[in-house]
Amino acid sequence: MLGNNSNQSYDLKCDCNYGNDYVCEQRETFIPAAWITIIQLCLTVECPVVNIFIIAIFLRPKNRTPSTILLSSLAASDFLTAILAPIPFLIGYAFNFNELIIAEDSILGGWIWPELYSKCTILMPLSMASSVFHMMSCCFTFMLNIQKVIALQFPLWTMKYIGNKATLLAICPFVLAVLGFNTWRTIKENEYFFEGKNGVCCMVKYTPNSHIKGSVTFIGMCLMIITLVIILSTIYICWKLRTLGKNIQIPNVRKNSKKIPNVGENSTTTPNARGNTPKTPNAKRNSMKIQNPKAQAKIRRSAFIVVFISVVFILSEMFTYLWTINISGMMSFSHTLDQLCDSLMILSWQFGFSVNFIVYFMMSAKLRKTLQTFFGKLFRCNKRKKDENIFSNTITSTPSSAII
Repeated sequence: MLGNNSNQSYDLKCDCNYGNDYVCEQRETFIPAAWITIIQLCLTVECPVVNIFIIAIFLRPKNRTPSTILLSSLAASDFLTAILAPIPFLIGYAFNFNELIIAEDSILGGWIWPELYSKCTILMPLSMASSVFHMMSCCFTFMLNIQKVIALQFPLWTMKYIGNKATLLAICPFVLAVLGFNTWRTIKENEYFFEGKNGVCCMVKYTPNSHIKGSVTFIGMCLMIITLVIILSTIYICWKLRTLGKNIQIPNVRKNSKKIPNVGENSTTTPNARGNTPKTPNAKRNSMKIQNPKAQAKIRRSAFIVVFISVVFILSEMFTYLWTINISGMMSFSHTLDQLCDSLMILSWQFGFSVNFIVYFMMSAKLRKTLQTFFGKLFRCNKRKKDENIFSNTITSTPSSAII
């Protein structure tokens, strides 16, 4: 995703080794403009901090629910993607600036970095690792939507069968599938890299039937399908919230709870001799629902969080969709569009990761309270240390004759 191979002026240096008849071209990385790279660096520092804080809060024993487990998994994959994805750009800009060539045909500006084989073998696995965690973020967003749709459509079944253990068991197949596929992809792609003349990094030119072309197309198709499901799920959740309004009802699943009838002056129902309440028919008992305002507010808040996260995800992936369509052959390849996506794609991911924290902060009272408590303690601690330093300096500066 990060390597572009459009500049053909380096082809003569890329004679493939080992006596093969491959058609090779030098691997190049497009480095975005300076202002984009600097913003990426700032978000690379910010995203891990806020997402680790979210994980620490959501995974507390009292806060663990199926939704918070999925949100914690999403936060973990987000901050790992935010760290790994910009590394090739930052290394090229910070440590290899003299090797960069100005990309004159780029709309937003930038540079072309012709990579050496020694650096290529390190940056390629990092780029693949960021692709792994980005795909996991997509899967966790997909699971959040499916879980919320099931919870709204079948609340009783969800409360009975979908718990923390079931959520963890559901996460494992997605993680193993993504790791397994990308491990195979990394091994196969590594076979396409060779060392050319003067130590440059050469790669076999993709063919329509190559493993790399097929894997990239497969990932793009999976992303499109996931996005379509997320869009449909988000529409359903919004419709469900609008239809039910404030009357989202929670099934009464408390085993020992009893329905107490209204007994008053005008009531024709009286307790029996043993003081027990009259039996309620099974059909009526199964249809009983409680309308707990706190429970309703909690479900609505959780549903709104999923909706906002889904909208942010769709918007932040727009450049990924354009990049996938551009290289898939569905339209004539546009080098300008390719560089535009490489400039803004990772930046849009990082903005999406940062906006998620804002959504959590706005919708979660526990998160706001925890932040308030944390910074309150931090402020009091710093103030106490400052007062102690002032007091100690006052004592040391006072003459001994004055202390009587």
